Amino acid sequence: MPFVSGIKNLDAALGGGFAEGSLCSVVGHPGSGLGVLAMQFASAGEEKSYYFSTMDSSEEVLSTIKRFGWNKEITIVDIGDKYYDSVLLKKLKVTRYRQEGIKVNDVFDSEPEGERPFNFLTYLTHEIFKITPPFRITIDSLDFFLDNYGVEEVLSALRTLKAYNKRCRGVMLATMTKDLFDSKTQNAIDALCDTLIELERERVGKKFENNFIVSKVKSYPERTKILQYTVTSEGFTLFE
Repeated sequence: MPFVSGIKNLDAALGGGFAEGSLCSVVGHPGSGLGVLAMQFASAGEEKSYYFSTMDSSEEVLSTIKRFGWNKEITIVDIGDKYYDSVLLKKLKVTRYRQEGIKVNDVFDSEPEGERPFNFLTYLTHEIFKITPPFRITIDSLDFFLDNYGVEEVLSALRTLKAYNKRCRGVMLATMTKDLFDSKTQNAIDALCDTLIELERERVGKKFENNFIVSKVKSYPERTKILQYTVTSEGFTLFE
């Protein structure tokens, strides 16, 4: 059975929703509604939903979901908060010590030897592997991992997660900012995904023209199409 997207006309375009075991990538510029679409997807369906957030806090995600009237219970994993605690606070400490004239090496020489930096990509993989089917998983966004790790390392993790998702017959959706990374990186991720969606927002005069582009549906090229979209108080709405 397909997994509903939470957007009526998108489900119709996809033949009922996202296919079991599929990995979907959604790209768009800032302001196009990437985060809203990710939360709308996470709030749809009856299966367990896990939302891995790298930008918005758990409180912000829940506040947005409540504002749109999406009542589904979602498990939110706040990677951004964990990054702040384990990485940014340490950088702030280093900056403070330097300003106070304290040698940074004198401070960190006292820390346990052999302690490795926390790997958020490994953490993401392990957390998803603990989830039992049926499930839907949202990763918002891949930007964080591409910024902190090599492209090949991110692609390797995505291949592993895709294989697990396929075996469990779940569905995974990941967001990514358009044009933030080079075309080679974008093309490599596009090739790995089963479904590709692009949110295109262009200014036309005093208005914006919003295009919802389904550019790839694996094994179903006839399902690719371009729709227009708007974001209302109920979320994404698509129309011809």
